[in-house]
Amino acid sequence: MKKARLGCVSGLFAAAVLAVSAMAPGTAAAAPLPVVGPGSGFVTTGGIDDLTACSIAAVGYDDAGRLVALTAGHCILRTGLPVTLVGSPAAPVGTTAVGHWGPDYGVIVLDPAKVTPVSSLGGITVTDIGIGSVGQPVCKTGLGSGLTCGSIIDDRGGDLVSDAVTVWADSGAPLVAGTTLVGIASHASGAPLLTPTAYASASESLRLLSASGAPGAGFRPV
Repeated sequence: MKKARLGCVSGLFAAAVLAVSAMAPGTAAAAPLPVVGPGSGFVTTGGIDDLTACSIAAVGYDDAGRLVALTAGHCILRTGLPVTLVGSPAAPVGTTAVGHWGPDYGVIVLDPAKVTPVSSLGGITVTDIGIGSVGQPVCKTGLGSGLTCGSIIDDRGGDLVSDAVTVWADSGAPLVAGTTLVGIASHASGAPLLTPTAYASASESLRLLSASGAPGAGFRPV
């Protein structure tokens, strides 16, 4: 079946998400920093062709001490794009850094002066990275469809397939077994929300990322 990429929404859709986000009440300068963690929604900005609305799998630190977020690679249309959190549109909180396909993982470098990183959000907690297995019960949370649960129904090496379903803007969302991140939402096998979703293997993604030496290498969750 034709794959439907979850996060490659049109520029108009992403612009609409950003516009709705901008309608949120303004915050005072002394207000707490916006929280970012598993399932947080974000928008990349730049030109109209650079707009995407996606989700974050986990936040942590890399070997260089940078605060980074994992997401889907196809959400990173190019590097160096400003990243704004949905619900906190006042200013960018980071920039896109890595976009990789096969497996589908990406990295955002966050500004630690502009966010409060957390390991728990939206009913999901990420404490470590691990390997998923067929039959394992799992859950995901994302910008598009919130919290959904199911099990891993297939292992395709670089991808895990789960009936924890997704819709557009869930791309990059975490798939967890307990508190272990096992997958990063990539694409639906058919119609979003109606068919299983392929998740990039978190362990394979982190293995390749660490070998590359790019931002995010050596990722460890907060």
